[in-house]
Amino acid sequence: MLDVVFYQSNQDLLQKMGDENPPLIICPSPQVADNLRSLAPELNIITISKWTSDHLKTLGLKRARKSELMIKLAPVWRHYFPSEGTSLFLEAFELFTELRSYTLNIELLNEFLAELDETTRKSIHIFWIYLDQQEIIDEHLSYLKVTESKNHQTFWMVGFKHMSGVQIDMLKTISEEHSIVVLFPQSVYSESLPNDWIRWLSADEVIREKSQIDKSDIKINIIPKGKANVVLEKFFNKHPAFDLVMAGTQIGLVALQEAQKKKSFFKTTEDLFSIEIELLTLEIRLILKEKKSLSSEELNLYLEDQKKISISSGQYRKFKTLELMQAALELYSEFQPNIDAFAIDILEFIVGLNSPRVSLLSLESHTERMFIDMNGLNFRDEERSIGLFATVSMGGFRANERILSEAMTKALRVIGPIKRAGLDFLFHKYELLSILKDQKNILLIEEQLLESDLSWREILKNFNLVEYDLDVHYKIKEVKEHLNDKKKSGPFIQTYFSASRLQSFIDCPQKYYFNYIDKIDNRPDERSALGPDELGNLEHKIIAAYFEENDFQSEAEVSIKNHRKSCLRIFNEYLIESSLILNETEKARSYNEIMHYTLNGIVFLHELMKTKKAVSIKFEIPLKENPWILKGSIDCLIELGNKKVIVIDFKRSSSAAGTKAETIEFKKIQMWVYLLTLTHSGQEIDSFGYLNLSDINDDKLFFDSADSEKLMTDSMDSAKEVIEKAISGIKTEVPFLPSPREAKVCSFCAVNLFCLKGETL
Repeated sequence: MLDVVFYQSNQDLLQKMGDENPPLIICPSPQVADNLRSLAPELNIITISKWTSDHLKTLGLKRARKSELMIKLAPVWRHYFPSEGTSLFLEAFELFTELRSYTLNIELLNEFLAELDETTRKSIHIFWIYLDQQEIIDEHLSYLKVTESKNHQTFWMVGFKHMSGVQIDMLKTISEEHSIVVLFPQSVYSESLPNDWIRWLSADEVIREKSQIDKSDIKINIIPKGKANVVLEKFFNKHPAFDLVMAGTQIGLVALQEAQKKKSFFKTTEDLFSIEIELLTLEIRLILKEKKSLSSEELNLYLEDQKKISISSGQYRKFKTLELMQAALELYSEFQPNIDAFAIDILEFIVGLNSPRVSLLSLESHTERMFIDMNGLNFRDEERSIGLFATVSMGGFRANERILSEAMTKALRVIGPIKRAGLDFLFHKYELLSILKDQKNILLIEEQLLESDLSWREILKNFNLVEYDLDVHYKIKEVKEHLNDKKKSGPFIQTYFSASRLQSFIDCPQKYYFNYIDKIDNRPDERSALGPDELGNLEHKIIAAYFEENDFQSEAEVSIKNHRKSCLRIFNEYLIESSLILNETEKARSYNEIMHYTLNGIVFLHELMKTKKAVSIKFEIPLKENPWILKGSIDCLIELGNKKVIVIDFKRSSSAAGTKAETIEFKKIQMWVYLLTLTHSGQEIDSFGYLNLSDINDDKLFFDSADSEKLMTDSMDSAKEVIEKAISGIKTEVPFLPSPREAKVCSFCAVNLFCLKGETL
């Protein structure tokens, strides 16, 4: 017999389980199981994963993990699609695993598969056939195999927010001989839709009336933007023993720092291996690029050598990463002996999946409160008082779902229940309402959420909001000028002008004043990280050094070995010369960016020069004498055989250069300064633009020969006028008032925190 039993609250659930005393409780995850054990330690509670594995063992079977399945399917897929990108494989693989949750009979999916493109459809067929032929047991097949076990007993399913079609079929099969109960919140069921999974289980006689919620009062404190830490300080001073529930499902350490206090317990995940994985795969990519081809045997020897080095130097995280890479490589090489870019992508993904899961938690000898997120609300202790804390930065609790066409949805709906984000929200709503209905609890919510978030409107419509005073008082912002007294009156004599000076003045006169007249440097001498300007300068140096030390005309390809030497030498020289104190993680991150970005720039320039048949490349070329007294240097000039030049400025990201429209509209004038001085000296321009070192495929900021010729013909006079106007403004400006061109120009201003940004007194 299969029965659905509804409960109204945690206490109601505990009473039902206490009355019936079920022999076994099955939960969807370890967290839900742990929460339930804390409320009912006398019950036999396990996860569905453990329950399934135990039954498979009695049959002499073992379930393949997702990472194992992927590493076996990837080389098979590559055989059929040797030129397709990794993203297509990953998309097809995820869809494949999702479809198997509906049914293990691929023929039932023919209508759905007909809606897919040919490559994805063929990929899914290949995956399906391979699993069948190799008799691999994935998660979904394991549920079918479990029905063959003879060791079943009566059990209750508790805490499930979704069940797949295959899981439902398993329950129905087992229930023919055993009693199975699925416990489910009544209020969630009342608002569920006909095709939600619980409706596939519930009997016709189940009561479906919507539960009525009496409109009651809740205590609420509305938090102004940016004042959450102040409010929490007052809150815990007044309520030291309240638990804090953070209304989000992806709460990390940064969000917890808003509220960290002594005598508090929290636990959050932390990825300690991502940087090691990134650095290792970067090294493998560089080796492949240098050698042109790479076998699995060669890669394994390299990994073995690196393991010895990492052990001798005490780099244990790196050692673990190398071990995981070797294990993944062993599986992959059973099917594909050669390592290409696709293989490296897959190995990186697999190592990430198999890396140890690490959590950070507070270490206190005595704790008075807990900090938990929405994932920890299942079967919480309702005797504990709660402060429900919600801000915009927490990201809310609406789940993502795959967007399918109407035809696809229709095809799947007849096979099994479709996972729906709306149902996830109903569970969150049920859990939040259970907190808010308890008069001892308090809601602390940021004002933007209260005003504009539809989810919170839906939840709070059932309550009267009663203001709860935490004795935190906010005055209306008093507009006060702090900087005028610090400034001297102009005009000031300027001996020269540069592109960056003109841009700063166009962006905001006051920003120009504190950058170039009363110079303020608010960066400490000793720092624990490289600044963006330092990273940019190092990247410029390395690119220039490579071309100065290597003959591009005789090289068919970029030398990875020589590039790496330049990176190591220049990076280490700078660390010795500067006052930087970098930890190993920050050093690795900085070096990783520098190596990545400079290789991108070198490859782009190398290919551009080959295509354009360039005769020379120069870096940091000073501007020639000109009537505007413009000084500075051009990052890169490439001279062609026809004596024309390509003008390139390096940027670490596209946002640093602005948009193409900003260049055309003279909101960004750096490139125009270079073009004006070059053309004044009689130089002809072939093309120009910005090189985004983080993404060499980003050509949105580059003007090719045809575009540059037309743009210069149409716009050079206007650019000259804008530049001369800015020069004149700098020469005659007296007050240097704050007048930002747009909000984003304030981001890197030295006086940003004290500036009125154009507000009037």
